[in-house]
Amino acid sequence: MSNQRHGWTIAAGIVALLIFAIVIVATVIDEPLRQYAETKANDLLPDYHITIGALDLHPLTLSLDLHDVVVRQAIHPDPPVATIPHVTADARLAPLFSGKVAADLRIETPVFFATQQQIDGVLRRVNKQEVKEEAMAWQDRLREMSAFQAAIYVNNGHLTYDEGKSASEPIRLQQIDVQAFNLTNQPGENEAYPSKIHVSAQLPDESRMELDGRADFLAKPMPAVDADLNVQRLRIKNLLPLVERYNVQCRDGALDLKGRVKYSGQATVVAINELLLEGAKIDYVHAAETKRKEVRRAKKVAQKAKEVHQDPTMRVKVEHGKILNSEVGFVNKAASPDYRVFITEMNVDVANFSNRLEEGTGVVKVTGKFMGSGPTVATGTFRPEKPRPDFDLDVKIIKTNVDAFNDVLRAYGDLDAHKGMFAFFSELSVKDNHIDGYVKPLLKDVEVYDPNQDNEKALRHKVYEAVVGGVLGLLQNKPRNEVATTTDMSGSVENPQANTWEIVEKLVQNAFFKAILPGFERVG
Repeated sequence: MSNQRHGWTIAAGIVALLIFAIVIVATVIDEPLRQYAETKANDLLPDYHITIGALDLHPLTLSLDLHDVVVRQAIHPDPPVATIPHVTADARLAPLFSGKVAADLRIETPVFFATQQQIDGVLRRVNKQEVKEEAMAWQDRLREMSAFQAAIYVNNGHLTYDEGKSASEPIRLQQIDVQAFNLTNQPGENEAYPSKIHVSAQLPDESRMELDGRADFLAKPMPAVDADLNVQRLRIKNLLPLVERYNVQCRDGALDLKGRVKYSGQATVVAINELLLEGAKIDYVHAAETKRKEVRRAKKVAQKAKEVHQDPTMRVKVEHGKILNSEVGFVNKAASPDYRVFITEMNVDVANFSNRLEEGTGVVKVTGKFMGSGPTVATGTFRPEKPRPDFDLDVKIIKTNVDAFNDVLRAYGDLDAHKGMFAFFSELSVKDNHIDGYVKPLLKDVEVYDPNQDNEKALRHKVYEAVVGGVLGLLQNKPRNEVATTTDMSGSVENPQANTWEIVEKLVQNAFFKAILPGFERVG
């Protein structure tokens, strides 16, 4: 018995010595291992500079800690693109007995930062084909390795995007949490999306975004994902740094959205089940200095829209969307004086809007007050482009105060109106590259000269406006005191290659500049 006890004592001493030796070795090897890891990381990412503050190896628990990891872009090193106080890699013991390597990676309180300058620097250096080839080669190497399984956790992350302009506030995401399970290089035969993912983030105003679903991070040529997207009370003014470069100004509004995103090498699906935008105030601002950029951008958007409509692997659908109590305007700063055309109290209802013919007809209804006073109803039915635009559009605007157009009239006719009403009616249909329909603007009780209002104006301008008013009197229907003209918009589509939205935009321009404004010019 004493011999057995003595044997156990010796064995325990040996184990203790081994543990002690391992601890000593781990302590000694921490710094060389940190240097090696840092060098290897910089070799793998030559466009970045990575530093690791400290490394702690824990061989007894099969874990590794990294402290104060900082990633900087080589060409724009400030601010750091990532600062991570603590990273833990923790191997799981049980899977080792079945020949599989398994580990959990935990990233605590990372801070990510991106400026537009840094993003532009990346895009200028990226060759899409090279990136695609490198990604596929990297995926092949991972699949050839021994079987592994991993989980990644990101806790309480923060992300800031700074446009770099003093007038715009940075976009800030906080409380970013990521859980990704079963990241593996050898999924089962029937596992198209072997990994489960959940991502959530919050903005400072308490709005929240969540992505929940499955993914295949080793799919070729790019990772595949199939997930539900949920956006809650996103204040769209937070998106200003992203949209203002496109001449869009978002002053207010909250967005709720529920949908599904699916991307793989075979197909892309963006399905919005429910969309609600409330209290939005959005303007598109046209300016002389940005005219060329606007034209180039419009061409790119039109081409992309056409590709989406014609791509059989792309499915985009809005099952139901609403815009409530909002205001949308067009500001023209290229005119003198500049002016704003807008619709207030706008409500929009969209149903079954898709780029796929088999989804059927999409329906859009818009109501509101044109120029803040004219009750407006616009309805449209849109059929997916196969292969050409196919839609019907009806618009009715009544009882709009003409003096709301004064900035427009000053810009195009050098005159203003004292009183009167404006109305507009239109029915348009586009099919097989042919337009059928009309636009009919109507002016009633319009006065463009008022001695009380204009007594400070130069005599020559007074005479001009008085003559304008006299011409209006000659044109008016005496019993009803109205001026109405109907412009036939029927004919072939000017650009047979145009998509639906290009045609709608052109029709709106023609209606405004070739129908509405000439009505005022006849007044002048």
